This record gives sequence, C-alpha cells and structure tokens, in this order.
Amino acid sequence: MMLSGDEKAGAAPETALGAHYAFGKNWKRFAADLDAARISHAVRELARLIPPIDVAGKTFLDVGSGSGLSALAALRLGAMRVEAVDLDPDSVATSRAVLGRFAPGTAWRVQEGSALELDPAVLGRFDIVYSWGVLHHTGAMWRAIGACLPLVAEGGLLVLALYRKTPICGFWRWEKRLYSRAPQILRAMIAALYKTAYVAGLLATGRNPGAYIRAYVSNRGMSWRTDVEDWLGGYPYESVSPDELCAALGERGFEVVRSFTKPARLGGFLGTHCDEYVFRKSGVAS
Repeated sequence: MMLSGDEKAGAAPETALGAHYAFGKNWKRFAADLDAARISHAVRELARLIPPIDVAGKTFLDVGSGSGLSALAALRLGAMRVEAVDLDPDSVATSRAVLGRFAPGTAWRVQEGSALELDPAVLGRFDIVYSWGVLHHTGAMWRAIGACLPLVAEGGLLVLALYRKTPICGFWRWEKRLYSRAPQILRAMIAALYKTAYVAGLLATGRNPGAYIRAYVSNRGMSWRTDVEDWLGGYPYESVSPDELCAALGERGFEVVRSFTKPARLGGFLGTHCDEYVFRKSGVAS
C-alpha cells in the first residue's frame, strides 16, 4: 500500500478526470432540489461523526466536496472557516452555488483540484480534514489518503468514509468500469437488473421494498435511485478493510477515536457500503 505521494510524474489513466464517472452531473441535479430537510439531515450526520463542540470555531477541509452539502453542514455546526476541493468542475460549480445560497456571509472557499495533489504549503493545515466516499474513486486510494495526512493539524481530526472490502470487489470494479463507459441503453439494462436483484434481496429479508425506497435517505442525502446510479457507475473503485486502514494510519501517528463499521450484507453480492472513521493525529509516525 502507498501512503506517500511519491508516484512518478504523470497521471495514470485511472487518476485522470476523463477516466472517472461523472459524479458532478448527479450532484448538480441533487442540489436543484436541496431543501431544509436534506440540510438538517446532513447536519445530523456530520454531528454523529464529529460532536458539534469539536467543529465549532475550527477550520475544516472537505476533500471531494460533491454538492457542497458537507461543507455547508460544517458551517451550520459553527466551523470558523471551510475550504473545499473537488476534481470535477460540475461539483465545484455546484458546491459554490450551494454555499453561496445557504451560507451567505460565512468564511468558505471552493477550489478545483485533485485529492492526489493536496499541498499543505498552499492549503495550510486544518483542525478537521474530511473526505466522505471520495478517495476510493481517485484511482489511487492509498496515495490519496497519504495526501490528506499532512493537512491535518497536530491534535486534529481526519474523517474518512471508504468502501468496505468484500470477497467480490473485483467483480464490482469490472462492472463499474463497464457501466461508466457504456452507452445509455446498456446502462439502463444493468440498472434494471441490479434494481430487480436489490428488491428481491429486500423481500428475502422480510422488508417492504416500496416503503424502503420511499423512506430511503443516504448519509449524503441522496435518494435510493440516485445512490444506485452512483454505485453502479462509481469508477475508479477501490476498497479497504478496517484492520488494513487502522494499521496503516496507526503507523503514521493517527489513532481511531470513533468508527462505524460493519460487514457488507450478503458478502457484497448487492454491493458494499462506506465504513466511517474518525482519526486523531496523535503523534509522530514511527
């Protein structure tokens, strides 16, 4: 695993924007319907990970801002200053629009940039560095994690959400690569098959599919259908087990202070989920 950012110059195909699934288009559609209920949900989700007392008055960096909703939630919890970075121009534009609309008069900035090229000499260091469901889509997950570490201030927090490793992650990587490059008719066929299997899985576990889908709100505030599309198309794709991640970051002086982890349902047959971690920068790496 690589935690340093010392790859040779030149982006590998998977790390280039053109090889990535266009999440920004989904975020743009999502933001058009953003309302008080979804904002409140995002604030509660962030407070679940980081107690509001640990956000208030602190600096906050959102790596992979998407819609800007997490950055907005940090401001609502009292962050002193929020910076956000995203590779996708649509996500950058959407984040700026959301923060401009819902957080006027607060200290924030959104920049276009890669999670693989974060420079503390340019960005500075932050009390909280946050990246939810992003670094496993960079094409170089371990390098991206490593790029985040120097931006965390001493005693600060690193908050990550990363896909849980399953026995069939290799299949999902293949499927996502296919879906992200497929014509619309093939995408629709893949999505129909997946949704059918998902509904069958809900029925097999005694749940009402209609009620589940109507009530569904993801950690990101997304609907079930949008989350399905993002799951099927989310390429590049990597995953990690809790033991792997905690061991790697422990060697770099980061200790786990809070985590929300669980095995993937059905061994990952219908996909996996994001495990969530809050690390504190506790000392010098060994």
